Amino acid sequence: MNPIRPPKPLRRARLLMLAGICAAFLGAKPVRAQEAVPLTVIDAYAPTALWVRVFLDYYMPEVDRRLAETGNYEIDWNRAFGGTVAKTGGVLEALQYGLADIGIITSPFHPDKIPFFNISYVTPLVTADIGLVARTVDELVERYPELQEQWNDYNQIFLTAAGAIDTYQVLMNEPIETLEDFRGTKICGVGLNLRYVQGLGSAAVSSNLGDFYNNIATGLTDGTVAWAESAVAYKLYEVAPYMIDIRLGAVTSKVITMNRRSWERLPEEVRRVLAETAVDYRDELALETDRRAESSRHEFVEQGGTIQPLTDEQRRVWAESLPNMAQEWAEDLEERGLPGKQILRDYMDIMRANNQPIVRHWDREL
Repeated sequence: MNPIRPPKPLRRARLLMLAGICAAFLGAKPVRAQEAVPLTVIDAYAPTALWVRVFLDYYMPEVDRRLAETGNYEIDWNRAFGGTVAKTGGVLEALQYGLADIGIITSPFHPDKIPFFNISYVTPLVTADIGLVARTVDELVERYPELQEQWNDYNQIFLTAAGAIDTYQVLMNEPIETLEDFRGTKICGVGLNLRYVQGLGSAAVSSNLGDFYNNIATGLTDGTVAWAESAVAYKLYEVAPYMIDIRLGAVTSKVITMNRRSWERLPEEVRRVLAETAVDYRDELALETDRRAESSRHEFVEQGGTIQPLTDEQRRVWAESLPNMAQEWAEDLEERGLPGKQILRDYMDIMRANNQPIVRHWDREL
C-alpha cells in the first residue's frame, strides 16, 4: 500500500518553507562570544574618595560601553579598593610586582621614584584650574618621552595623570587671625605639601587623608593641609572647623598606570580603549572636582565651619615664606639626566599663557 501523500500544492509550500529556513541558516552570521579579559584594579583609598568614585562611576562603565560597540571583548573587573591589595602608599609597588593590573597611584607618596609628577606640588600659588594642570602634565609627558620611559623601571605603562584637588587650603581647630598665629602649631599633610606651612613656623606631621580626622581629634595635630571636598567627605569640619582660605593651588596627585606584563598580554583594541578612556577620565574627574568644589565650601559652612579668607598681601607673604621647592625639584631632575629646568619653564609658560593668577614665578628664580 502506498503512503498517503499530501496534495501537491501543500507539498510545494512545505518545500519552499524548508528551503527558506535552510537559506536563513546558511546566510546567518555565526554568533561570536565576547572574550572576557580579567583585570584587577586597585587603590588604597575607598570609594569615599572622589577619584575612586569617578573611576567606578565613569571609567569602568565607559570602558565597558566602548568595548561593547564592537562586541569583541568585555572586561571582567575585579575591584580591589580600600586597601584590600595595597595599603596607603603601596599601589605603585603592587602594580610593579604584578599584584594588580591597573591602579591609581598617589604621586606625593613617591617623590623619590616619580619626581616629575609632583611638578604642581612644587609650584604652589600658581593656579586653581585642575583641568589645566592635568592637561599640562600630560602634555609635558608627551613632549618629553623620557618622562614616560621612567615607568619602565617600575614595570608599568603610563596612561594619564589626574587630580581631584582644585586648591589646597589649611584647616585648623582654632581660628587664625594673622599668619603669626601659625607659629608653634602642628599641621599634618602628605609629602611635599608639608613644606607649605613650615615657613610660617608650623611643625609638619606626615600622615594620610584617612588619618587626618583622628590626628586632629586626638590632639596630635592642630590642623591639616586639605581641600574643600575632602573636608566634607571626611567630616573634617567636626574637628577643624576653620578653613584658612590661602588657595595654595590645584595639584595632579594621581597617576593611572598598568602593569607592563598585563598591558602586553591585552588585545590591541582593549589597550586602545583603556588608554583613550583614561584621558577622558582625567577630564571627567577635573569637571567633577570643579562641580564639587563650590558646593563643598557651602556645605562646610552649613555644617558649622568658618571660611577665613586671606588678603592678597597675606598670600604674597605666605608665598615668600616658602623655600624654592621648584628649584630643588628641577635640580633633582637634572641630576637624573632629565631637563628639569626646561620642563619647569615649559610648565610655567603654559600657566602664563593661560593668564593664571600666579603669585610667585618659580622658574624665574632659577
